[in-house]
Amino acid sequence: MKLVLSHKQVWKNVLNTQTSRLLVVRMMSTGQIRWCLFAPLVFLALLSSFPSKAQDQVPAPRRLRFKELSSSKLLVSWKEPKGDFDSYLFLYNSIPGGQQREIIVSKSDSKVLITDYNPSKDYMVSVVAVSGSEQSRPLQGKHKAERGKSDGEDNTEPQRLTDSVVPPEDANEISSVDQFVCHTEAIADIVILVDGSWSIGRINFRLVRMFLENLVNAFDVGIDKTRIGLAQYSGDPRIEWHLNAFSSKDAVIDAVRNLPYKGGNTLTGFALNYIMENCFKPESGSRVGVPKIGILITDGKSQDDVITPAESLRNAGVELFAIGVKNADENELRSIASEPESSHVYNVADFNIMSSIVEGLTRTVCEQVEQQDKDIREKWIPEEIGAPLDLLTSEVTARSFRVSWSHAPGNVEKYRVVYYPTQAGEPQEAVVDSDETSVVLQHLNSLTEYQLAVFAVYANEASEALRGSETTLAFPTVTGLKLSNVTYGSMKARWDSVDGVSGYMLLYAPLTDDGGLDEKEVKVSDAVTEVELDGLIPHTEYTVSVYAMYGEETSDPITNQETTLPLSPPRNLQFSDITHNSAHIRWDPAPSGVKGYRIMWVKTDELLTEEVEVGPVSSYDLSELSSLMEYSVAIFALYDNGQSEPLTDGFTTTPVPGPLNLRSSDVSTDSFEVSWDHSANDIILYRLSWAPLTGGDTKEVVLTGADNRYTLASLSPSTEYEVMLTAIFKDESESDTISVIETTLAKTTTIAPTTTVGRQAVRNLQLIDETTESLEVSWEMEDPHVESYRVSYAGLTGDHEEESVLVPGGQRRAVIQSLLPNTQYKVTVTPVYTDGQDGISVSSLGATLPLLSPGNVRVSEEWYDRFRVTWDPPHSTTDGYKIVYHPIYVPGPVLETTVGEDVNSMLLLNLLSGTEYSIQVTSSYPAGQSEPRLVNAKTLFLGISGLSTYQVRSNSMCIQWQPLLQATSYRVSIQSTLNSQRQEVSLGGSASRQCFYDLTPSSQYEISIQTEMQEMEGPSVSITDMTF
Repeated sequence: MKLVLSHKQVWKNVLNTQTSRLLVVRMMSTGQIRWCLFAPLVFLALLSSFPSKAQDQVPAPRRLRFKELSSSKLLVSWKEPKGDFDSYLFLYNSIPGGQQREIIVSKSDSKVLITDYNPSKDYMVSVVAVSGSEQSRPLQGKHKAERGKSDGEDNTEPQRLTDSVVPPEDANEISSVDQFVCHTEAIADIVILVDGSWSIGRINFRLVRMFLENLVNAFDVGIDKTRIGLAQYSGDPRIEWHLNAFSSKDAVIDAVRNLPYKGGNTLTGFALNYIMENCFKPESGSRVGVPKIGILITDGKSQDDVITPAESLRNAGVELFAIGVKNADENELRSIASEPESSHVYNVADFNIMSSIVEGLTRTVCEQVEQQDKDIREKWIPEEIGAPLDLLTSEVTARSFRVSWSHAPGNVEKYRVVYYPTQAGEPQEAVVDSDETSVVLQHLNSLTEYQLAVFAVYANEASEALRGSETTLAFPTVTGLKLSNVTYGSMKARWDSVDGVSGYMLLYAPLTDDGGLDEKEVKVSDAVTEVELDGLIPHTEYTVSVYAMYGEETSDPITNQETTLPLSPPRNLQFSDITHNSAHIRWDPAPSGVKGYRIMWVKTDELLTEEVEVGPVSSYDLSELSSLMEYSVAIFALYDNGQSEPLTDGFTTTPVPGPLNLRSSDVSTDSFEVSWDHSANDIILYRLSWAPLTGGDTKEVVLTGADNRYTLASLSPSTEYEVMLTAIFKDESESDTISVIETTLAKTTTIAPTTTVGRQAVRNLQLIDETTESLEVSWEMEDPHVESYRVSYAGLTGDHEEESVLVPGGQRRAVIQSLLPNTQYKVTVTPVYTDGQDGISVSSLGATLPLLSPGNVRVSEEWYDRFRVTWDPPHSTTDGYKIVYHPIYVPGPVLETTVGEDVNSMLLLNLLSGTEYSIQVTSSYPAGQSEPRLVNAKTLFLGISGLSTYQVRSNSMCIQWQPLLQATSYRVSIQSTLNSQRQEVSLGGSASRQCFYDLTPSSQYEISIQTEMQEMEGPSVSITDMTF
């Protein structure tokens, strides 16, 4: 009970704004609708229902009945539902093949008379109670046909009634009687203006559609007959279809049935002005010399002025009809409609009785069309009209061009120029006076083709269009784009200014292997022609494009490419203080911004790498190395955004050193002492052995690494002993063995009855200051009876005869000259006494230095035609250096130059551009040349990059390239590969493109560019392509 009461309360408010009686029928097929009253129903329908949530809330009709009144009339009735509702929706169709029809029946009615009934067919009927937007369950029934029964017999199941066959007065009749049709040879342009504001409502708008369908059905509609266009309005009007949109009546009716409900406010004056400007135009389908009809349908008072726009339409020859429904203002309707008001103004109380005025309206419109047509024919005097002539375009820019024409014949009032983009866009127009024959169309899009139509406008009509087209130019592009001041994280873009721009836009991105772009954008004002691009990735190629901006549009870009510098590595790696287990490395620091260095070193024949990171220093000591091992060293400079390429070089540790300065002392007839100096602090043992030089048992002793002397005892007198000493290190490596030869004293000899003289040997014999060709010998001895010393020497390898020199007895050293390099010698010193007898000889071993090569050969200052070669001098004194160099991969002479011993750097000139060279540096000695040290280096490439073709045509071809920053000019040539056709031009250093014309179709051409820089010319860079 609460639910029913709540619905009733709601619908009290709703029904205050609803019509009290709905009498509109929507026909789904041809036929006429009229209302009449008939007798009570006699047949009961078969019922079924389909509930839903919404339907359960609206009470359903009950007890459907059928009564066959005659062979053409069927009365359907039902009992009203128990509850509140607004109206009924009645639907029925014949079976088989019948089209469904529907009628909206008012709340107070409960019966419908079908007047196009066919007793040979079955009929399906549904009755739905409607409440606002909700509907009840349908009350459904089927009336079955039964042949052979007389009129009035009951053909329904299961109930039959025996009421009078007279239809009730208030029955809703559905009739198939033909409506009025306008039969006239006159044709017209009819524009219907429909009020689609919110006040109409969606249900009433369905009634408007049915009214419009009946209206259209009254006329002979076609593209060469009567044309009907329609606009709908509320706050803002819109064209639903133009007069020339459809070519048949069926198409127009279909458009009416699908007319959407717009919704909004009621601005009738604005809408009248809108159809004046947009519907009654030649391009919208309006024809010259054809009657013009305007039909307004509205349900309320306009919120703006209607008098002025209505007067404009009437003055333009449009006959206006005004139809008001329900709440329309009749005075406003009179001010809109043409005279006489009695035949041009219609005002009905509700939408459901609009059908009652269809016949009168269509008859009046038909009569007025015939009258207008008669008046036009009587009054119209053909005047000379024609389209303008000689359409020309000129003064073409990116945003405008001028359209010119020759005068059209006759009394032209104005010229109307309509233009729009070919691809897409709304038409625009420009109107000029009749004495003008040109107009400048402005605010156009750049590089866009526009369609043009020029109409001559006369008093009552417009001419055919003079048509053409024109394409706007592209916006002027930026020129002279250069990328300079390139660092590892930035570069500067600079370009020439362009007049008339509103600003510039830069897009830049790295070129990656996968083709992806991390593009960034910078916009600057028109006064800026230089931008610093920072935050770039080191050692990365970037593409930079600059667009000239013209408001919201941009020009084609100019594009350039440049590669950021790699993060600067350290330079000039050098090694010093190389020992068997350590080395000192140093380098020239990288430029500012470096945080530190990563140092990596590895044995050349191994994979295990050691590394260390240090701060912003320029040297480091490598320790715990292995002796006689080649090491590769790489140094990376560390930055905030990565590390540089490595600076690499190598060195070899020295052999573990032998003990130093092995010497003898305290010699007696059966013993002497040997001593030595330590050569390193990581020696853990010494192995000392001795034996007579002429042969005999060898004795050996192992001493600790801290020992540095030992006394040999139990020796034989007057015997020469060789003492050998070897150092043993932590890693169990052993040094070279050093030796010393010492002779024990002889027993005394009688010289005179009262005098004996002992024969002695020199002490502390050393070989020092070795060179590639000499050894210095020194010793100690204090004996006044020694007259001189004989120094004998011979090489231990090969067939070398012993040689000797005599040194006065007052000297204790001698230099042995003219020795062979890199050769071990045995040197023996024998004192010679005054009596001509020899003392005891002492020997030692030594070796001359090899012919040492230069160290750390490196290349710097690379340029297009030169680079510098630098090296470290060897430890031995040289006579000078020889540099030999030649190209590796291209033919070229082997060149040679020499420098003195005080020079360690040489600038090699006149080299080939972009060419890799092999360089050998050799030390020169009196005894010959050292082994050469090799290094490869490459000059910079004096040439362009990124050469490609574009805009290849049948007789022309263009090329573009990435220019070289240092170039002063380019020599560009094109040569046919089939004949001798050739062209050549010289361009400035900033050029990056060139086009060649007058070429032969379907021919292959080779295009070559040689870069010139001052007096240098680089190699040719070529590309081949074919014309179409």
